[in-house]
Amino acid sequence: MISTEEWTLPAGTRLMLRAARADDAPALQGMIEGLSRADRRWRFHGAIAGLPAAELERMVASDARQLALVVVTPGPHGEQLIAEARCVASETVDAAAEFALAVAAPWRRCGVGFRVLHALQRAAWGRGWRRLFGSVLADNAPMLALMRSCGFDREPDAFERSLVHVTATLHPPVPFVLLEHHAH
Repeated sequence: MISTEEWTLPAGTRLMLRAARADDAPALQGMIEGLSRADRRWRFHGAIAGLPAAELERMVASDARQLALVVVTPGPHGEQLIAEARCVASETVDAAAEFALAVAAPWRRCGVGFRVLHALQRAAWGRGWRRLFGSVLADNAPMLALMRSCGFDREPDAFERSLVHVTATLHPPVPFVLLEHHAH
């Protein structure tokens, strides 16, 4: 089970990270359509304007082989979906899953990507996956910087110079323990 996390940005905006639901598909389509052309190319490795309904349904589904997370913020007309992350179990590598992540431009550089990626790593560990991997376009400097800050190894593709393969070995989540401080 994926736990819900809530936090508040320094500017006071409340955010919630949770498991994606089937009814998130229209909001996900809106987020994707709101991405710049370059952002859509970085996320989907090609030029797209939007996604077919079947693909959207797949992207918000979680089952034994895949899990999907979203970050939402309350808006005047309901929740606004601002980030999505997912991973799918590898068919060829045991205990590994391929991941993908997108954060809407206005919400970058405030820790959303970092937070959702760590939540995805914890959820993947809970599913028994011990490694996350993916491919990042070599010109996607923001994602490569996020991969570095989250401890992913990076290796250029030997045949396709426009790709960088990223991999993280997962570790058990460390429980947060508040220790009492005693003055002497």
